[in-house]
Amino acid sequence: MFVDGENLAKRYFAMRGDERQREHVVFAKDIFVWSRYANRDHFPQVVRRHYYTSAPGDRDALGAIENQLRAVGIEAPRVFHRPKSGRSKRVDITLATEMLTHAHRKNFDVAVLVAGDEDYVPLVEAVKREGQQLVLWFVEDGLSASLRAAADHFWNIGEVLFVDRKDEPAFTELYG
Repeated sequence: MFVDGENLAKRYFAMRGDERQREHVVFAKDIFVWSRYANRDHFPQVVRRHYYTSAPGDRDALGAIENQLRAVGIEAPRVFHRPKSGRSKRVDITLATEMLTHAHRKNFDVAVLVAGDEDYVPLVEAVKREGQQLVLWFVEDGLSASLRAAADHFWNIGEVLFVDRKDEPAFTELYG
């Protein structure tokens, strides 16, 4: 699984509005969002979660964010420095490089890309040319139609991020 966490966090914040944050969701504005419902207990077939984001701060601050991501089930966090006035350029290109490298080495049969930007269409097409399938997870609001069309399958991760514990989705029916 390869997660554009910076983009996901921004979409989550925009969609959440005044709604309260669900207890199973961890969130740091413009940096990361994740739910324990998207971890190994519910998706045991996902071997490793690569999470890409950026944040302002020094090496210690970035390391603390990596530790927070590990604590919520992200096995391979990548946190890059972001200037206070801007967006890190390393998030998208590192995600693309690592996903395509893993695809070329045949390290997976099916990749999960958690992203919504049309910029990822060439990556999706390249992964599919390598012979792997690509499942796209994202919130439907803000998802590029071209990216959704390029993927083999799509799942709305909003079903995880905006669900209460009592309404926990039947993940075995979604991805069993």
